[in-house]
Amino acid sequence: MTSSLHYQNAELVYRTGGQEGAPTIVLLHGGLGSMEDFAPLLPRLQQQFRTVEIDTRGHGLSTRGDAPLTYAQIADDVRHIVDAIGLAAFHLFGFSDGGTAAYRIAAEDGRVQSVLTVGAQWHSRDTPRDMFENLTVADMREHMPTQIAAYEKRNPKPDLPSLVADLRRLWMDDTAAGFPDESVAGIGAPVLAVRGEADFLLSLDALSALQKVLPDAHLMNVPFASHEVIREQPDMLWAAMKVFHAG
Repeated sequence: MTSSLHYQNAELVYRTGGQEGAPTIVLLHGGLGSMEDFAPLLPRLQQQFRTVEIDTRGHGLSTRGDAPLTYAQIADDVRHIVDAIGLAAFHLFGFSDGGTAAYRIAAEDGRVQSVLTVGAQWHSRDTPRDMFENLTVADMREHMPTQIAAYEKRNPKPDLPSLVADLRRLWMDDTAAGFPDESVAGIGAPVLAVRGEADFLLSLDALSALQKVLPDAHLMNVPFASHEVIREQPDMLWAAMKVFHAG
């Protein structure tokens, strides 16, 4: 079922599905993506969980609103939706930017039962600034044509130049509203952090460094995949997810 919630002058769209009475998993997509990022795994997720898929403000079917697009704002929007649904406990599954926001949420919210991230930076020092600081709309159209076509088709008020500017600031944000950094140490729930072995946005060193702050975190470097592990290797990821959630 698709629903929307008005918050800070934005219409935040989310979709619920899966098994009523089962544990709830909240799905948070990546930059320039939407809830459709999880389509390769959604049928399997919905056999085991009640799913809540969220379109981040300015993405997918959600409008932009007035608030700055920061990881703190994304986390706040998610908590607002979770509160509206009335969830007493939930799991998090975040891809890329959605994973970065998931780390923030889990560090601050005791209702989080587990955190699974794919291709998600957790520390501002690791973001590839030389790639992002001069990022243009033309660059995005060249390198992410499928995502842009989907955004311009789905979003009720598409504005690609503004979105690219938002994302450029988001990915280079050094403020307290940005990356969770060492605050991930406050996460008490189990964590599984995943990257594709050829991910050009999240290095193996950055993934490994998470375990220095969260010694009990599980790390997975997926072969034959780059940034989009969910799309490229859904079977490998699902096999790991089953073990992780069974534990």
